[in-house]
Amino acid sequence: MPEAARSCAETLSVLLEWFETNKVTYNEEAIEVVAQQQTRRRSNIVSANGIGIVAKRDLIDEEPLVVIPKSAVISTASSALANIFEDEELGGSLALCIAVMYELAQGIESPWYGYLQSLPKRADIPLLWDIDSRKWLAGTDVGKWVERDEQSVREDFKVLQKLVVDYPAVFVSQNGIDWNHFGCFLDVASLVSSRAFMVDEFRGNSMVPFADIFNHLTAGANVHIESEENVCVLCGNEYGCEHMEPLDDGDLDGGDERHGGCESHSDCEGHGQSDADSWADEEEGGETEDEEEEESDGEEIPILIDYSGNPILAAPDKMDIDDTGSAYKEDENDEASLTDEEDLMSGTLDMVVYQTCKAGSEVFNTYGDHGSAYLLHRYGFCDKDNIFDSVVLDTDDVMQAFSVAVSEKRAEDMALLLSQSAGMFEQRHRAQQESSENEGDDSDEDESEDEEIGLEDGVETEAKPPVFSIDAPGHPDLNLATLLVLGLAEDSVFTQIAESPSVLRHFFPIIRRFWAAFQDKLDAGASVSAAMRVANKDKVVKQSTVGMVCRATQLLAEKRLAQLGDNSLLKNKPTDPTLRARWESAKQMRTNEAAVLQQCIKRYKKAASKLL
Repeated sequence: MPEAARSCAETLSVLLEWFETNKVTYNEEAIEVVAQQQTRRRSNIVSANGIGIVAKRDLIDEEPLVVIPKSAVISTASSALANIFEDEELGGSLALCIAVMYELAQGIESPWYGYLQSLPKRADIPLLWDIDSRKWLAGTDVGKWVERDEQSVREDFKVLQKLVVDYPAVFVSQNGIDWNHFGCFLDVASLVSSRAFMVDEFRGNSMVPFADIFNHLTAGANVHIESEENVCVLCGNEYGCEHMEPLDDGDLDGGDERHGGCESHSDCEGHGQSDADSWADEEEGGETEDEEEEESDGEEIPILIDYSGNPILAAPDKMDIDDTGSAYKEDENDEASLTDEEDLMSGTLDMVVYQTCKAGSEVFNTYGDHGSAYLLHRYGFCDKDNIFDSVVLDTDDVMQAFSVAVSEKRAEDMALLLSQSAGMFEQRHRAQQESSENEGDDSDEDESEDEEIGLEDGVETEAKPPVFSIDAPGHPDLNLATLLVLGLAEDSVFTQIAESPSVLRHFFPIIRRFWAAFQDKLDAGASVSAAMRVANKDKVVKQSTVGMVCRATQLLAEKRLAQLGDNSLLKNKPTDPTLRARWESAKQMRTNEAAVLQQCIKRYKKAASKLL
């Protein structure tokens, strides 16, 4: 991380030099990486760390701008701790957070130092806000999520503390990293939360230098990342890997080539994969000579890997460091950086223009099609006009609607049906569906809007319960509308659906299509009766049932708006720049959520009066 006294220009100079050394290239004729004063776009602080991307000329569609070798990213697979992660069965964002902390602890000796020194100390996400600042989030979706996050992250910190105890020679507090300090862990966790990108099936979510300089603009981004995600899960290569080749008869006999490999077994070891031949002595005869040499004061030093994929058989404080800061075994003739051929095999991440940008304008990336709450929760900002906005409803409130409108028994039956058919209710905003159909979808579409910051440790967990919401510009999400149709149906109809999974699977998509058409017609300015007539041309839903769903939607939105409350908590605007930025983001998000709910109430109150 940059020293406090270092200027933004000096930080940028070190970063650009690191790009050149690590073969991260960009079209210098088309774009410029600039050091600039902190500026503001709506509620989002643009280039908060003083670095941004500006177009030097007009950018055209499908124009490649940046090429990032996958060898340059920080991932759990490329980390020196890869073998520890494998032994301890750690993965996901928690492992990535630990990997980043480890590199920060190495200081200038880390091969990623030039990149890491350009990062801010932390991302100011709500999880890091003080208690007074969090009060501004009361009643919002983010306010609920942050309460859950705190517990989750503390559990993750306990996992880290166990590692620190088990591997004291590896997790050494230095260069501003204190492995025993929860606040330090939170700082790095916020960076991982706000900056990690999905790279491929081998590397998973990773820190991607250069890509994270681009700021986000909802529904207005200019570039996106293109890469091959379907790579070898054993070594990460895109092609030319023997793991992907079919076995011949000799392989089936258990010969030396049985495990395959990119070029050799040692290549696979470098990515945290054990090889039967390499470790045969350990499996057959106990300790090797190397293992005996590794012991110091009764402590066993774990086998790490260096940044070139070679085993490290010495304690971290006795490693040699090459002129790029890479740790390697004590042999001056060893290559410490990937060759051009290895870079080619590993593949690249390419930043490509998909929406034109005028000369002199900031060039924006997309972090995915997400609403204001998700953006503030995950990245620390939100936009004024966001077509992906949504407000989550409490599932208990939805069940209560069935109890009030029909009976307690119906509410119980719907809760049972929901638990048995949860997989059918995958959440997705209507605008996301339209976006993916029109442009293709390379965003984080599988991420729920209320995904917690807690850094998953790679252990499989139970499927999350369905999430229901009111979506911009003021509609129940299609799953909620469909659920309401089922729950408010006449007894004879409901019995058929509840008792026959095949009937439910048949009618579920039909009802969804009705509501999608009904909402589209309303958005296009059609009257309620006209929207009903066009959407229900196949007579799949009774008008009275649609009217009841509209009334239930209105009541649910009114209840959620009451829970949100007004903006009385935001009377006094802070003068401190950090607090003021938080205040403005919280105010903008509350305004966005209220607007979605108010529009829903107005629209569905009118629809209910026309249909009932």
